[in-house]
Amino acid sequence: MDNRTEPLAAGIWRVEVGYATNAYVLANDGTGDGAGLTVVDPGPAAGAPRLVRSIRLLGLDPRRIGDVVLTHWHAHAGGGAARFVRSNANSRIFAGRADLPAVRGEVTRPQRAARREDASWSARHLGRFLAPGEAVPSAGPLDDGQRLDVAAGSVVVAAPGHTPGSIALHLPDARVLLAGDAVWTLGGVWRGPAALRSCRSGEAATLRRIAALDVAVLAPAHGPPLTRRVRERVAALGA
Repeated sequence: MDNRTEPLAAGIWRVEVGYATNAYVLANDGTGDGAGLTVVDPGPAAGAPRLVRSIRLLGLDPRRIGDVVLTHWHAHAGGGAARFVRSNANSRIFAGRADLPAVRGEVTRPQRAARREDASWSARHLGRFLAPGEAVPSAGPLDDGQRLDVAAGSVVVAAPGHTPGSIALHLPDARVLLAGDAVWTLGGVWRGPAALRSCRSGEAATLRRIAALDVAVLAPAHGPPLTRRVRERVAALGA
């Protein structure tokens, strides 16, 4: 098995596709690829070969990736999504509704539109240059509370903060939350770099909502899974 791949629960795997950047592979039937696979945040385009290789090393078929879910529009999370659309898998791409214009390529510099109270000076400056990954015009919307047929059922959690359309994915049976960039665990438990956050007015409410979920494993896009005092530590971030 790839030494950057680890199981989080039955049918849920973390794959490190770049430096401290995670993709998540979900078995739709909770065990294997018989009912297809879902990938959450495939990572940058350059990480796609590692992700495909890791899926094969798990004994799964990458051609069974039916759906790719993006927790936010940043290229480090979904830059590789378009490759799966063009691949033999012919995957469908989904993202939070408010981030769809960026994912579809309708807006080329989304962070430039952030309100002053939602973005630091560094975020507004970076917004002049920060672009989404390759556009996926066919990407579909995900809304808060929407249920997906992934790993015995999962629920979309609206998580504005990092971006206006950020989402998380809650797998209640496994007590796992795929948190996207709402929480970072790289070098501590924090909200992530200010320069990448463009909806800061939504962060506190998102963190309080996450803290209220029944979660034993919080799996972020950046850093290792959080497994100790999860709710307490996330609640502290939202205070």
